[in-house]
Amino acid sequence: MRRLLYILALLPLFLLLACADDKEVVALLDRAEALMETAPDSASRLLHAADSTIARQSEPTRMRHAVLMAQANNKLYQPLPSDTTFQEVVDYYDRHGSPNQQLLAHYLLGCIHRDRNEAPQALQCYYDAIEKADTLSPDCDYTTLFSVYGQMGELYREQSMPERELQAWEEYRRYAAKAGDTRNIINGLEQMLIPYYVLDDTAKVWSITDTCALLYRKHNLLYEAGGVYPTAILTCLNSGQYERAHQMMQIFEHTPGIFDAQGNIEKGREHYYHSKGLYHLGIHQLDSAELYFRRLLHYGFDYDAYRGLLRVYKAHGIPDSIYHYATLCEEGLGNTLAKNQSEIVLQLSHSYDYTRYQKIAEAKMREAEVMRYTVWGIVILSIMLLTGGCWRYISYKQKKSKEIRLLNSNYLTTAGKLTQAEQELAVVRKSYSNMKEHVLATKEAEIEALHSKMQAYQAKYDAMKTYEREDTLRESDVFTTFKKMTRPTPHPLLPNSTDWKNLLTLTRQCLPMFYQTITQDHVLTEQELRAAILVRLNFSPSEIAILLSTSQARISTVKRHINQKLYGEDDAASLYKNMKKQKIA
Repeated sequence: MRRLLYILALLPLFLLLACADDKEVVALLDRAEALMETAPDSASRLLHAADSTIARQSEPTRMRHAVLMAQANNKLYQPLPSDTTFQEVVDYYDRHGSPNQQLLAHYLLGCIHRDRNEAPQALQCYYDAIEKADTLSPDCDYTTLFSVYGQMGELYREQSMPERELQAWEEYRRYAAKAGDTRNIINGLEQMLIPYYVLDDTAKVWSITDTCALLYRKHNLLYEAGGVYPTAILTCLNSGQYERAHQMMQIFEHTPGIFDAQGNIEKGREHYYHSKGLYHLGIHQLDSAELYFRRLLHYGFDYDAYRGLLRVYKAHGIPDSIYHYATLCEEGLGNTLAKNQSEIVLQLSHSYDYTRYQKIAEAKMREAEVMRYTVWGIVILSIMLLTGGCWRYISYKQKKSKEIRLLNSNYLTTAGKLTQAEQELAVVRKSYSNMKEHVLATKEAEIEALHSKMQAYQAKYDAMKTYEREDTLRESDVFTTFKKMTRPTPHPLLPNSTDWKNLLTLTRQCLPMFYQTITQDHVLTEQELRAAILVRLNFSPSEIAILLSTSQARISTVKRHINQKLYGEDDAASLYKNMKKQKIA
């Protein structure tokens, strides 16, 4: 009963320890988060180092690891987890997270849909992320917030929605300013060049280009300053301003990092060869123009390449080539339109799916609400039943423990009286042979009654299950008395002969097979016999040393001797294990 109460009392501590996090894992996540913006590759390596142990961590730590891993993969352009897997993370932070954590989780879920070309879902996630942000809080995560608007701007660009794209980049710049990120303030302005070009606002394109170049140079961002010109160059070429275009092209082409030592342009900027072709075409350098247009074909810009070559051969006046490239240009235009049409159909399909999934989700939410109430009802009922069952079990155990203590006490008392009565009868028979018969009869009747009691107690012990017998011994007053004697006190009290006799008596009654083993052939000395019983009852070496009034080193030697005599093993460590292998009854 006491052991059960100890377990119940310590249960909250066990649960706390089970949920406790490895300090090294938490420290590792802290370091990864600190490196996320400046060195995402290093952050990713740190996060992967925790993969083998993260499953054993608490739910908050596992959710944090999942978010940081998705964030690192997003920055490194690596595959993100599935939307269904990450939705669990989003749901967790919606319940338990701060506004910044909710903002980041919804943003990353939007990036997952973005990578799956699910624009409607991605935009919805970005809008959800914006709603989660607490812009009035001094610790608002403005960096993630302006990143959300940046992703929205790119999606609007893909959907050919320049007005909305401009609005997104305005918000991007506003929150980059709140984050104190000068580079992205300028970058947000630079991103407006494309939508203004689509809107054919040439003056805006030139004005923004000059402003961005000036700001980049002011902050010593020379590579960015030189790389801002391609849209303005194309605008100048379209309007026939070749000299102005040439000046910008010189700045762009002489910016370190844009072209390598072999004259190859940086990856991602290959469409600039179209501008080079248009420029040489405009100043009547047809061979150079043809060279650049043909180079476009290597990078998949077929329509622009064929259209440029058609213009070159028109300038040459070669009918066969004009017809050939007009045909190719038509095919290229058809392929482009077909591709765009496929993308439109795909987007419409995703939009239809998204609407349908929203309706399904709403129905599921209603079902979940009903299920939630049902589950809570079951949980509350289960708790009530479990609580009632626990109280009944505890009451039963308390009653049973009381009965066992009374049984042990009565058994020892009766055994003592029986021994005393038998000794008295023997003395009477020996010394008083002429004593009246009724005196002897009275003593014999007393002994017979005590034997009857002993048989009744024995029947109760015999009815016990194996594990109950050992519990009976551990819950006895004798065992408790020995335990109290092991407590450090200024004047320790040692067990007397009666205490040892009572312990031996209960051991014989509750652990009969063990008792037979330690007493057979009298191979053990008295000290070894007592030590063997204490070891079997799981007393520690220090406790045994106190009870036997000796040193722990001596106890180790005694245990080795016992193990050798009883089980044939010459060491102390395996003695308890060998004793436990033996049947109790």
